[in-house]
Amino acid sequence: MRRAALGMTVAALIAVGACGPAEDKDAKAEPPAATPSTPHSARPGEIRDPKAHISYVLPQGWYPKPPDAVIGLYSSVASTVDPKTADPTAKPTADPKNPLGTFMVGVVDTKAYVSKSRSMPEMAETVGRTQLELIYPAKAQDSVRSSEAARLDGRNAWLMDIECTPEDKNVAPFRLRVTVIDTGTVPIYMLSSAPSSATERFGEIESIERSVRF
Repeated sequence: MRRAALGMTVAALIAVGACGPAEDKDAKAEPPAATPSTPHSARPGEIRDPKAHISYVLPQGWYPKPPDAVIGLYSSVASTVDPKTADPTAKPTADPKNPLGTFMVGVVDTKAYVSKSRSMPEMAETVGRTQLELIYPAKAQDSVRSSEAARLDGRNAWLMDIECTPEDKNVAPFRLRVTVIDTGTVPIYMLSSAPSSATERFGEIESIERSVRF
């Protein structure tokens, strides 16, 4: 069982130091030539995240939305709720015909969190359990459904699925997918969630993950 301890949990969210290139101690050596970035044409439905330095493609029925300025953890956010038609005063409900899906990107910021070196699996689980406290702060049982190494656009990554079963039987179980990506400097993470039974939503989420480009 768990209960939110939001201040302590957020303070414990991971951070690792940014690793810059080592100093060249040979004063006579020529500086390495800069590798030019390869421009690419915008893909249909593409979202560019300048803070995380990635782009990704949203499938039909997904919409970008401004990140929450209050919490400030995410550099870009998307969901299956159309901001043009959504009632901002309405509370989210479990609609079996249109299950809610969310996708968020964040940067592991050493200025915001406690600095501590962690392995990729530890990083993914720490981010995931912290986010579960934010998403559903009431009593619930959390269990790691899968945890495995992955590759995204040539980068090493770690993917973890965490199942959340709320104690309140009126709230459907949901799954949180956490992907931490080693960028070579400060890692970034992707978070996505949907009701556990929403197989189609998870297929769409996987397509977003596969579309990530640096």
